[in-house]
Amino acid sequence: MGLLQMFQRRKVRTAFGDYLSPEVIRGLLTRPDLVQPAVKHFQFVVVVFEEANPQEISVLINDVVGTLFEHKANVTNVLPAFLVGLFGVPFPDGNSPEARRAAVEALLRVNGSRVRIAHGECDALVGNLGGPLRYTYGAAIPGFLNILRKLLDADPGSAFEVS
Repeated sequence: MGLLQMFQRRKVRTAFGDYLSPEVIRGLLTRPDLVQPAVKHFQFVVVVFEEANPQEISVLINDVVGTLFEHKANVTNVLPAFLVGLFGVPFPDGNSPEARRAAVEALLRVNGSRVRIAHGECDALVGNLGGPLRYTYGAAIPGFLNILRKLLDADPGSAFEVS
């Protein structure tokens, strides 16, 4: 393995390490073709956090990310206000409405009224949306802004399915 390849592998681990499970990172390192953007059918969960002090938000984000990882989701768009979990992206494991609904139930059971959740399935562009020199893996969920608006109007502790 050349020096450039070693540098690229380290860059992938660093860029994805905080947001994707170790299995996904290994897959990306062995199959770089998965990073190229493509339209895929997948399940998603959008979680909006209730306002809290910084320590509570940190614990809440950790709880939500851990629950999503347990249900084979990968996490993207982690912000202090919300995060997005993707099922079946980039790998097909867990890409079913049943897996998504089980994750939503677990999130509500663990986090109660501290979150609001929207979930559904869609066909969307998935992959390295930043180009070959910038590792920004994610998905362009159709109607995402409208989903966020509905979430902000929803009651704490609620979940709704986006069709």
